[in-house]
Amino acid sequence: MRIYNYLFYKSYLLAQRSKNFDNTPFLGAMIVGFCLIFNILTVYGLLEGLGINTGIELKNGYGNYVFWLLVVLLTFYYSYKGRCKKIVSYYEQKEKGKQLHPVIVIIIYCVSSFLLSLLAAMFKGHNWIFR
Repeated sequence: MRIYNYLFYKSYLLAQRSKNFDNTPFLGAMIVGFCLIFNILTVYGLLEGLGINTGIELKNGYGNYVFWLLVVLLTFYYSYKGRCKKIVSYYEQKEKGKQLHPVIVIIIYCVSSFLLSLLAAMFKGHNWIFR
């Protein structure tokens, strides 16, 4: 969960810089939820590619509902008992002096997660190098 907390912290910094969503965990939860969906799809593709039947059909069109449910759950997770403020203060103390721009961290993580999910999908379909 540390990587997601760090992504939440960076999205919080990004929201603070834009002066749009001060002190709200919703934007952070959306970014973390987006990255978490990529990671769940990656694991799903790997399991299906290995021949393990998960019993989950992704063709039924419920993906949007699952995403928004995940965002709501993550918003509650970060809002519960001021957890978002604890995470922000923890990483502020940890990163004194060495700040990497939040957009760079978020883009690197999202792009790498997306590419890993594409590789997992190719592995599942036995395409490209996985023939």
